[in-house]
Amino acid sequence: MAFSVMVLRGVMPRLGMPARKELMQRMVPAMARYLPTMAILTIVFGFILYLYLGSFDPALLWGILWGQLLLVALALALIASVIGLGIGLRSANLLLVHFEEEEEAHPQEVGILQKRFGMAQIVVFLLGLVIIALMVYATAA
Repeated sequence: MAFSVMVLRGVMPRLGMPARKELMQRMVPAMARYLPTMAILTIVFGFILYLYLGSFDPALLWGILWGQLLLVALALALIASVIGLGIGLRSANLLLVHFEEEEEAHPQEVGILQKRFGMAQIVVFLLGLVIIALMVYATAA
C-alpha cells in the first residue's frame, strides 16, 4: 500500500492518458486477484493470533488495555479492508471499464473514479499506520 500511495500517486498525474491506461490495465487485474485474499487472510490470522496471545481468556482479550488496543486495531483493519475493497478496488475496476472504451466517452466520470481510487489508497494507508501504532503501543501496555 505504501508503494501505491508514495510512488504511484506521485507518478500518475505526470503520465499521459495512454501510459496511465496501460499502467492501470496491468496493475488492477493483479490487485483484484490478490488483494481480497490477502486482506481476508490478514484479518483472519490476526484475529486467531489475538485470541491465541490472549489465551482465549475474555479478561485478557477485552478486560485490559492490551486487549482493548488490539481489538480496536482489528476493527480498524476491518474498516480499512471494507474501504480498500469496497471503494478502492471497485473504483479501479470501473476505471478499467472506461479505459477499455475506444474514445473517452465519460472524462468527468473517469476523473471522479481516479480521485476516489486515490483517496481510498490514502485512507487505507493512514489506517494502516494507525493500526501499526496501536500494535506498538499495545506491546508496551
